Amino acid sequence: MDYGIFNLMNRRHPSQTVPQMIADTVEQVQAAESAGFGISWFTEHHFSNYSLSPSPLMMIGHVAPQTLRIRLGSAVVLPALYQPARLLGEIAFADCLAEGRLVLGLGAGYQAYELTRFGVELSEASAITDEWIDFLSQGLGQESFEYHGKYIDLPQTFFTAKPAQEPRPEIWIAGNSPGSQRRALTGNHPLFVSGFGRDVDTLAAIRAEADATWQQAGRNPEDLQFGTLRYCFVTDDKAEALAFAENARYQIRLSRYLRKGQTALDSAWLPEEPFEDEMSPEDILAWNPIGDAETVAEKLVAEIEQVRPVHTALYMTMGNTPHESAMRSIEKFGDAVMPLIEKSVGPLVLAGTPLPAYAAQ
Repeated sequence: MDYGIFNLMNRRHPSQTVPQMIADTVEQVQAAESAGFGISWFTEHHFSNYSLSPSPLMMIGHVAPQTLRIRLGSAVVLPALYQPARLLGEIAFADCLAEGRLVLGLGAGYQAYELTRFGVELSEASAITDEWIDFLSQGLGQESFEYHGKYIDLPQTFFTAKPAQEPRPEIWIAGNSPGSQRRALTGNHPLFVSGFGRDVDTLAAIRAEADATWQQAGRNPEDLQFGTLRYCFVTDDKAEALAFAENARYQIRLSRYLRKGQTALDSAWLPEEPFEDEMSPEDILAWNPIGDAETVAEKLVAEIEQVRPVHTALYMTMGNTPHESAMRSIEKFGDAVMPLIEKSVGPLVLAGTPLPAYAAQ
């Protein structure tokens, strides 16, 4: 297995300028590459301070020439918001810009506010995304392609730029729902899930649900490539760790607010609304790999043993976490945490099951 850095780029205060946040993100990705991370993930969100990045492919194109080895992933492209011919061309071109390091994460989206502004109803997003995954799976890498479906109708079209990877970049499916599990199963794609800040038992339960889906389809659950998303911060300072956990709660509050199905907002700056039974910063601190190197390693070893991921992506900066603190945390993860994990489970490349295709190459 390997670890990734997840760049949500959410903006808690107007003093966090967009150019500076982009520059900080690039430095954090470069630090993650030096620390031995396998993938850097970039999000797609629109119209609020929940996330600055409207295009993961643009961020990948920006970061690609400033890195050497780390793979660059979209987490996720929302294909229902795109024109078919344009997205096929942009994905292929992005993989060329990344010199074959693109990992294509796809998802249906959950924010009605942003979907409706692209003419997509939340109730239809899942079905549209199912067709898009079939379309992209077939079309990427083709010099000539046509497709006729319920939502996508592309006449025979030539594409002069093919992806650098043959036959195409690996496609990951993001989401915890049965629909997401089905998409991953149908195309034999890795499944990428979030525990939403809960403990490792929550992730183990999600893994068990996915295993059951595979078994019901007559498939071996050990063939499931299962990825997870976690809050992570490495520091010996308890106050700094608690501050990061509070920033994680901020992000959870915004995400929860955007899941209400609203199609209108009062402002681009989302309210930090508490909700019933929400986690406290102390809960987040206790349930996530946050703290000194030994604590972080212990919790990630437990995840490897109980959940068997092939990849774990880490939120390592949230809200208004200082850039300098995030950089120290990333460096400590590579210098101290990874060796402790490997001391417990052996070489990471052999941990998890099965070995992801990109790691075997």
